[in-house]
Amino acid sequence: MRWTSIILAGLMAVNLAACQRHPSDKAQTESAQTQQIAWREGDVDDALAEAKESGKPVLLYWGATWCPPCNQLKSTLFKDPAFVAQTRNFIPVHLDGDTTGAQKWGERFGISGYPTVIVLNAEGAEITRLSTAARLPEVLRVAAARTTPIDALFDKAEKSPTALSPDEWQILGAFDWQNDPKRDHARTAALLEKLAGAAPEGAVKRRFSLLALTVRAEPGADGKYALSPAQQAQVEQLVPAILANSDEVIVNRQELSYAIPSLVAALPDAARRATLGASLIKGLDRVYRDDSLPLPDRLATVNADIELGRTGEHVSKTVLTKVRERAAWADKTAKDAMVRQSVISNAAGLLHEAGDDAGAKNLLEAELKRSASPYYYMLDLASLAEDSKDGPAAIAWARKAYETAEGDATRVQWAIAYSKTVLRQAPSDKAAVEASAQAVIDELGKNSGDYYQRTRVKVDAWGKLLRTWSDGHDGSAILKRLDARMIEVCAKQGEAAATCRTWGKAA
Repeated sequence: MRWTSIILAGLMAVNLAACQRHPSDKAQTESAQTQQIAWREGDVDDALAEAKESGKPVLLYWGATWCPPCNQLKSTLFKDPAFVAQTRNFIPVHLDGDTTGAQKWGERFGISGYPTVIVLNAEGAEITRLSTAARLPEVLRVAAARTTPIDALFDKAEKSPTALSPDEWQILGAFDWQNDPKRDHARTAALLEKLAGAAPEGAVKRRFSLLALTVRAEPGADGKYALSPAQQAQVEQLVPAILANSDEVIVNRQELSYAIPSLVAALPDAARRATLGASLIKGLDRVYRDDSLPLPDRLATVNADIELGRTGEHVSKTVLTKVRERAAWADKTAKDAMVRQSVISNAAGLLHEAGDDAGAKNLLEAELKRSASPYYYMLDLASLAEDSKDGPAAIAWARKAYETAEGDATRVQWAIAYSKTVLRQAPSDKAAVEASAQAVIDELGKNSGDYYQRTRVKVDAWGKLLRTWSDGHDGSAILKRLDARMIEVCAKQGEAAATCRTWGKAA
């Protein structure tokens, strides 16, 4: 469901802002100009040309105005004087996913999820994909002096991990392993396990061991984890070692807040589960109390209480009270519009996960009046209605979200969300199914030549759902009309026309 995606969407931003502290008073008095990143807006070709002339690598940021973790980056990391200073060693490019041609660039660089930050050499080859700001100045220092593509570094890591230099360990430790659609999941997990075995003792080894554990462990169909004896032992040994060092807790708080609680909850021994769970929550509570950290990161820590406090579908009253208090604190504390966009949806998601749908709904509806992107929260409200078995309300919110959405790629994505809601909630209403599907095709028709990456992937997945619906609801006549319209739309997609014509069809 969308709520899980909302919470997980914060993972990259949590890591990207991992060690951000509020600027000092002296830094805050610097001129606005010196504290701003000199972004090129969508000019990737020119940036690569300048990179060849200047010898500087390209720093590419891919995001969207409505995206909560993107707004977290803009309100924290991108305002940090130390980070701004580091970007002067790069050619910085901002690529908004809704701009013309952006999805094609996303296809080339293997970028899908918002946000993504990658470093490219002058030839356009990826040097690294950033996921953490824990040692960001050092990581950017290393990246600024490198021209070796990340694929070559991966090859070295697989063949000769003990030969990796300290700088190479730095690059690999900050790489965004969970946000790279070009790489096979199983191979990534195997490489991380190899790196964990070869890494220098101490924090670096624990970092790679944690990454390997969280990437390899996968939930079953019921969403729960079944850990092997080796994984159980690793959880029991690794997590306390990280919790014993406050700096490591900060660096690894993405995994500690989101991935590790589910693994601790999967431990079969109740006593060990309770002891380790209590230690984890205690460590994350210290993160929450650290007011030098970004607000969304501090809020995220209460996810551990929810995961570890579940009894069936419910959490205890104590946990529910804590979640409500943290959500209210976030609502009260977030003043800046970008900060609110980065945190309110997550606060509502946490309330929902804790069982307080009424509180989540009230928070979201209040935010509709304040946000510059209310359509984002409307999809959250649609998801809430769907979870409460109110199909008409879910469809109404999804339709309104689509109708008010802004940005070319965003409108396609929101139209798909609307159509999928209709498919789930009113599959027998053929007129509604066709009308909502037509909305998707209409939006695609307004985006000639942009059938790439995020748009392509989402349309293809939606098309498969539509064809499955057709098989089960005698929808062949409707599908035939939609296919005819898509042929017209695909003809305008340039190089992607052939790919477009395969929408939703088995490979």
